[in-house]
Amino acid sequence: MADWSIWKTLEDWRSKRHELDPIFSYAGVSPELESLASGIATDLRRSPPTKPLVTGNHERDDRETTAYYEAFYQHFDDSLNKVESLIRLPWVPEAASTGQAVLAEVENLRRFMRANKGVRPEFDRLDQLIEQYIHLSDPNLNIPPELLQQRREKLVVLAGYPLTVQHSLRNPYDSAHSPLGSDDFRQELDEKIQQYISAEWLHCRIITNWYVSLVLDSALMAQKRDAANDERIRAMIKRRWPTLSLVMPGFEHIDQVWYMALSLGAIAGLLAELWLVAVPIVLWLNLSVAGHRRERKELDIRRGKLATRAQNLKSVRDRFAQGQLELSRLGPLIRQLDEKGEYFDESVFSLINLHQFKSS
Repeated sequence: MADWSIWKTLEDWRSKRHELDPIFSYAGVSPELESLASGIATDLRRSPPTKPLVTGNHERDDRETTAYYEAFYQHFDDSLNKVESLIRLPWVPEAASTGQAVLAEVENLRRFMRANKGVRPEFDRLDQLIEQYIHLSDPNLNIPPELLQQRREKLVVLAGYPLTVQHSLRNPYDSAHSPLGSDDFRQELDEKIQQYISAEWLHCRIITNWYVSLVLDSALMAQKRDAANDERIRAMIKRRWPTLSLVMPGFEHIDQVWYMALSLGAIAGLLAELWLVAVPIVLWLNLSVAGHRRERKELDIRRGKLATRAQNLKSVRDRFAQGQLELSRLGPLIRQLDEKGEYFDESVFSLINLHQFKSS
């Protein structure tokens, strides 16, 4: 997936979920600010209310003049309120000083209107400051030109990573990523999670949910793989019957060759009536049969447990994907499903708890 398509997908998500606005704004991407500023400039140039005609009735003229001054002030104050709302929207933090200058100018304009009732103020200075704020063109700002580009690249690389993987999974010919349940992919995912956790400005529940969904999918695929792989299950068994394959795992069929040699040795010993040789070999062969039966039984039990855990994890993943399970409840559930920490490491739980003490 090319960078431009990742960016387009992220922007499509932002247009639907405004929780993503702050991270785009931090990277200097907020078309809404330009639109709001244009609307404010238009509002400030609208004609104010017309001063009422003098009727000669002092009481009535005073009342209408007072109402006129209030309407005149309110006419421009509504637009100034919009300016304050614009400054309160998320934006590049380095532009905060320009934002404060905008707010100071708003207060200056209000003081002017209160002191000079019915006199239209000049908004050129305010327009200039808003322009500098939005386009980061304030000469007092010292923003390196590559800073915003680096943030946008980080936004694509980290926030766009789960979307890239999802796109790759939909394309069977896309080999940009290792298989979802493979050890290589899980290591890659863990690195991305740690990078995401360290980039505080990128923290957003939507992106966190994308990563958590990817973690659950990867763990589920790994559990299904392990449930169908006898060698992996055997590796989980602590006390196995001693065989040559344990000390020489690189030799294929070494156990069959070993037991065939023992069987031939036992037959030869019996034919030659070498009882001290034949009896121990026969006894060892019988114990080996019992040991391998026990191992096979434990293998089946562990396979059944893995299949059950995979089914339970699938249920948890489906509930989370459907929005029926909150992040705060997810941690304890997957700890129960992975008591030995085989599929979820501590970085996953740090990811899940990322928003635990945050209001948004």
